[in-house]
Amino acid sequence: MQSSFTFELDGESLRVDGEPVNRTLAEYLHRNGFGRENRFHRPDPWLGGAPLILLDVDGRGRPALRSVDAALIPLPATAGRRFWSAEGLVRRAARGDVHPALALVENHPELECSWASRARILTALFEGYYRPDLQHAGQLNDQLDGCLSRTANYPALRDVAAELFSQAQQRRHEAEQDARRQGREDDFHKGRIDIFGDEFSAILAGDAQEPEDLSYVDSDKRRYHRPQTIVDLAKLLAQFPDAYIGGGSSRLLMNRTGSISDCVISTEGVGDLRTLYDKQDTWDIGGAAPLTTINEIVGSQYAPLGKALRRYATRPIRNRITLGGCLAAGRADDELVPALISLDAQVRVISMDGERDIPVVRFFEGNGRTNLRPSEVIADVLLPRFAGETLKKRGCHTRFADSYKAAPRRELSSGGVSAGFAVELDKTGKITNSWIAYGGIADRPFRARETEATLKGRPWSEDTIFSVLTQLSREAQNAPGAKALAERVSDIDYRRQLVITLLQKFYYQHPHADAPPVELGVISEVLDPSRKLYQPAATA
Repeated sequence: MQSSFTFELDGESLRVDGEPVNRTLAEYLHRNGFGRENRFHRPDPWLGGAPLILLDVDGRGRPALRSVDAALIPLPATAGRRFWSAEGLVRRAARGDVHPALALVENHPELECSWASRARILTALFEGYYRPDLQHAGQLNDQLDGCLSRTANYPALRDVAAELFSQAQQRRHEAEQDARRQGREDDFHKGRIDIFGDEFSAILAGDAQEPEDLSYVDSDKRRYHRPQTIVDLAKLLAQFPDAYIGGGSSRLLMNRTGSISDCVISTEGVGDLRTLYDKQDTWDIGGAAPLTTINEIVGSQYAPLGKALRRYATRPIRNRITLGGCLAAGRADDELVPALISLDAQVRVISMDGERDIPVVRFFEGNGRTNLRPSEVIADVLLPRFAGETLKKRGCHTRFADSYKAAPRRELSSGGVSAGFAVELDKTGKITNSWIAYGGIADRPFRARETEATLKGRPWSEDTIFSVLTQLSREAQNAPGAKALAERVSDIDYRRQLVITLLQKFYYQHPHADAPPVELGVISEVLDPSRKLYQPAATA
């Protein structure tokens, strides 16, 4: 095993010797004098954190520049990786290399704020500038969430972001036209063309680099392993059954007993666990796939999951945190779980002894415990494909689903109530199957099976929904762990009211099975999410 490694920050190679396995990148940078105005000193991820830019790989295996929170990255996870900082952008500007994101922020008086807030803004704008998919107004929320500041003018920030991203898309449009004239259209769509003519664009046009194999030991003899294959991962899990299993990010490197682990095993180097496989009947989502990757690949195909992913934490967190990590944490209020239940998802876990498939709702055992056994790891989350033939075999004519989250604010808010609903109807409009799931109302995610049974065979109508609300409320209050939660949560009455309110909202948004959802208010990514951020100008 090695006791040192290197990573790169703003073009400078940094050597790490014997640093604790459970130290974060933010702690390391602060201790070594990096960051203006001490922005790496104890940053709170739920207040925006301390973001950097990481050279990563997107869901299609291409290089991608991702904003990540240094406060959530274990230091050994940086081995062999490349990062850039907002401070680095400022130093480049002093040498005459002014990035468009920095130029717009510096020249806008209404974006005056602390350096920590400005660094978050610059990082978000920088990442968005190189995102080829950032084209619609509704995606601004996705890109700018986490840019928290007490003084910055948010309408001004949205205007700056729209201008910057419009510039980037206009340049992409021109590059696509040039590629078409040169017969290189295929290279353009594969990301093989240097669009912006700068260092970062050249990197994106190159080859992707996967995380390297790593076996590191710190000065206290704690270990960090980053294997490259599933076989090596399973062997390590068998050798260290009490190890902490991490994906791309973590705040506390604890084992399952709650103490600091002597061994950490990372899944982010295992390519098979970071990949999404499109199979005939299912999508197999790797347990180590970051949430951003999942949303990019299947978010539009599974609307409830895509909607939940867009509101999960912030983009720097979504760029690193994995779906397997969310499930393994066992949180009772995780807002992704009800959406997964409504999609009839299953969790596949593996070990040297073989594999098991577990319905998501049965994966949780309450109070942070899960169905995972020692030496097991989440390999995949299986999402059924609800194609016409599949529904026909189940006696269904149509299926619709949605997810909801009630929380104090749109982003960076935990501890609320989330819900996932799905209904399958036959040709006469009667309910053949339903899924009613909640998070945040008990000590584990909850599925209202009794209410689902009552709905079966009844018409999809307002009268039907109203007739089961009392039963649903009673069933939710008797859910496992619900009474214990009521003893320590002050807003329990509000949460119980949400149980029936969210189901009513689901009906009123989907009153007709074959029609698009009805918008109730303006909360659909702000009024007109499909509006293009830019209109391509004519090219010569």
